[in-house]
Amino acid sequence: MTREDEGSGDLLDTNLRDEIELVSDLVVAASGSERHFTRDEVDALLGVVHTVPAGPAAETLDEAAAHTDEGAHG
Repeated sequence: MTREDEGSGDLLDTNLRDEIELVSDLVVAASGSERHFTRDEVDALLGVVHTVPAGPAAETLDEAAAHTDEGAHG
């Protein structure tokens, strides 16, 4: 924020603005759906890109995700 911005009384927080836009996108998408979104659907709406780890850590992450998804649906 520059001194000019401070003097104008406008609050410029681009990170906050971006987060508000993401939440707004989720609200709009959810309002058009009659069911809960899965974690993968929310990630897709937010543009989250997952990288796939290799080895034993990947199996642990898969097991944790399966356990979390079961709790969300049950």
